[in-house]
Amino acid sequence: MKATLFFLLSLLSFGLVYSQEINCVEKQKELSLLVSENRYQEATDLLTLLRKKCSSQNEDIYKTGVVILQRNVEAASEPNKASTVSDLVKLLDQYDANFPDNKNGNLIIKAMLLYDTKKATDAEVFTILNKAFTKSREQFTHPNALYIYFKMYNENYKNKKDGISLEQLLEKFNDVLLQIEKTKVAYPQKATECINASRACKFLVKEFLVPENLIAMVEKNYEANNQNVAWLANSANLLSAKSAASPIFGKVATQLHQLEPTAASAFHLANFNLKNKNQKAAYQYFKESATLNTNPTEKAAIYFNLATMLSSSDKEEARKLIQLAAENNPKNGAYFILLANMYVNSLTECTTTELEKKAIYQLATQSAQKAAQTESRLKKTAEQLITGYNASNLTNSELDQIKKLGGKVKIGCWINESVQFN
Repeated sequence: MKATLFFLLSLLSFGLVYSQEINCVEKQKELSLLVSENRYQEATDLLTLLRKKCSSQNEDIYKTGVVILQRNVEAASEPNKASTVSDLVKLLDQYDANFPDNKNGNLIIKAMLLYDTKKATDAEVFTILNKAFTKSREQFTHPNALYIYFKMYNENYKNKKDGISLEQLLEKFNDVLLQIEKTKVAYPQKATECINASRACKFLVKEFLVPENLIAMVEKNYEANNQNVAWLANSANLLSAKSAASPIFGKVATQLHQLEPTAASAFHLANFNLKNKNQKAAYQYFKESATLNTNPTEKAAIYFNLATMLSSSDKEEARKLIQLAAENNPKNGAYFILLANMYVNSLTECTTTELEKKAIYQLATQSAQKAAQTESRLKKTAEQLITGYNASNLTNSELDQIKKLGGKVKIGCWINESVQFN
């Protein structure tokens, strides 16, 4: 009896000592080293031990474990795929059970794993994604997962599941777009994925993105979100395409610009005022948008649009804007085509003699030539314009007159230049 008791106590003692000999921190470092050296079989074996002995000791074990088992899933043959997927699912569940406040996004990882490997139904995947979106939306930073989630939500709406209304569908659409935009800002390296996901979501519900639906949705949720810059920005983007003249668009754009003035918010206000025929305010906001914009190509585009807008009413200001556009994007020749047309359209306004008219044609020719030099695709357009300008050739009398003027002809009004003749 004593011998038996001694033996049992010895086994218990041995087990206790063995457990105490596991240094979870050191073993986790060893696990990371094995992964860095691509020794995945040894890493898998050590992970199995750590999941048993250090299940609640160190979150890094699970972070590294997810990497190991994801690699195992990718490398598994088809007969072994199900078991490797199951093992990773168990690890993710174990991770959340032992570290419930983690920020690893395990529900999203789990859902996409099951979706990509077809080891769960769409309904099961949707349940997991919906839980993730509802409970831990800030961790939902997987653009394609956001698209898949909304695609499934949209399918449920079409199939009349869960009693989803059109209003709820559009609000979910808005929420998903908002999360995609937040992801794009937080993870610039995912910008392309986010843009594609956003476009795909819009395509799914394009038939419902009509002004009355969008206006109703934004009006309903405005008061609850009028201090939420991200929501305001997203709503302004949705309304800008087809509802830019609506009062709610102006309200959203104004509030957004007051809370956080940006090139985008100023552009929205410019667009709103332009649609409501307040050209003076629109012009000021367009200029502010260009000033706030840090992207030279976008700045140039705004200046060019402004120049086009003013090309008839204020040619002098339009020319200044063309110069600003060219400074920010010197590779665009369209600016000089616009300038050439502005010169020709000023024949009556800025000339009193035939020679002065021909001087303007000369200016227009120089501008068109510059357009072709700047951008080769505009060569044909420039040549066609120049052919028209050269229809009025200089007479001998005019050539004599130009020589007397030192080869230059002065043009007044907004042009205010001395035109050089060769």
